[in-house]
Amino acid sequence: MLDIIKETTYKSSSISISQQGNPSVLTYNKEILGQPGPGEVLLRQAAIGLNFVDTYFRSGMFPVKSFPYVPGIEAAGIIEAIGPWVTDFKVGDRVAYHFIPGAYAEMRIVGTHQLVHVPDGVSLEEAAAIMVKAFTARMLVKESYKVKQGDVVLVHAGAGGVGSLVSGWAKAMGATVIATVGSEGKKQIALESGADYVFLAGCEGFAKSVLAITEGNGVDAVYDGVGKDTFSESVGIVKKGGKIVLYGSSSGQPEHIDHAALRAKSIVMLTPVLNAHISDYDSLHLFASDTFAALQSGIFGKINITKYPLSKAAQAHSDMESRKTTGSVIMVP
Repeated sequence: MLDIIKETTYKSSSISISQQGNPSVLTYNKEILGQPGPGEVLLRQAAIGLNFVDTYFRSGMFPVKSFPYVPGIEAAGIIEAIGPWVTDFKVGDRVAYHFIPGAYAEMRIVGTHQLVHVPDGVSLEEAAAIMVKAFTARMLVKESYKVKQGDVVLVHAGAGGVGSLVSGWAKAMGATVIATVGSEGKKQIALESGADYVFLAGCEGFAKSVLAITEGNGVDAVYDGVGKDTFSESVGIVKKGGKIVLYGSSSGQPEHIDHAALRAKSIVMLTPVLNAHISDYDSLHLFASDTFAALQSGIFGKINITKYPLSKAAQAHSDMESRKTTGSVIMVP
């Protein structure tokens, strides 16, 4: 009599959308997972990072290939099972990833080529909170505009997930950091993140204050993840030959870019994309090692984490879009 071998299955919860729209389209589901295949692992996720780009895929600003669609691109967790041909990871390893779509889940099967080990001393919540954001910050301060000792840089949304990390990293590299924030309550967060000066976005007299701080020279670089609400103002306070690095558009894309004004001051505008800088295994591990080293050395200070249950993903999206969140936002299954 033949024995019947039953393949182990796993129950998982997840968030998906069946159509694009406002946060209410995010629905909480249960699903069954099988075993990981060759080169794959089954990951029990401890924390899932929420990034503004997630709202673009949910709302329809960015297209999705098919429905149902599970949002999310980063998370950290513990390996529950491994598939054939997996040699660099084992059951029980603590790992994280920065860009594998489908992250809004309690458990999931992923390939190992985009996984990194989380070092001892770094919590899984911290790893999920900073992977994409700190990788972006590293790209900005070490590649898009390489910060030098004595530079003056302007960081918009200085209390946000990326902005706070950019401020801390630029400060550690010897820059004077000027930050803008969206409310009085966020000023202290920006200061604790490394900013030397903090102003309210849209503050009257902001440009004069920046020019006073820089003795009329302007800033060497602007790191702008806001876009529409901040871009035009930034052009007037960048020094001749400086850079504006537009890496996001939480308020929408700039409606009008005055290229004549940019040319008049020889200002370079960049719109970097993180994945273009992490194109292989070696670059992934360089970014990861730099990021975890910065975290463990205290460059980022205490990571400001806002937590939501995974089941409250709609609320998390709504709060992020309303700019009610500060620091790095994660969801916990």
